[in-house]
Amino acid sequence: MKPSLIIGDLPFYDAPSEIEGAPYWVDLWTDVNGYKIGLQIKPQTYSSANISIYMGKAKSSEEKGHKAFLRDFGGKVFTVMPTNGKVSDEVANKIIAERDLLLKLPPK
Repeated sequence: MKPSLIIGDLPFYDAPSEIEGAPYWVDLWTDVNGYKIGLQIKPQTYSSANISIYMGKAKSSEEKGHKAFLRDFGGKVFTVMPTNGKVSDEVANKIIAERDLLLKLPPK
C-alpha cells in the first residue's frame, strides 16, 4: 500500500474508518515500535477562515479524541496542514521527536 504522506522517513497511511472522525479524529497514522502516531489533516484555509468555528465544540471534541488516541495507541496526534504534500519543518521535527521517543520505549 502506498503511503498518503511521508514525513522524514515515516510513511503515514489512511487510518481505518473506526479511527477517522469520532472518537479519535485521526486521518492518517503510522506504526512505530508497536505504537501509533496519528495525523489530523486540515486544509490551508482552515487556519484563518474557519478558526472561529474550530474554537468551539469541535476543538474540544478533537482534543478529547487525541487524548483517547494517546491512551489507546501510545503516540500523539498532530494536526497538520500540508502544502504540496509537505508539512512545515517545525511540525515535522515534532513528529520525528515523537518517533524517536517511541523507539526508546519497550516494543508494544
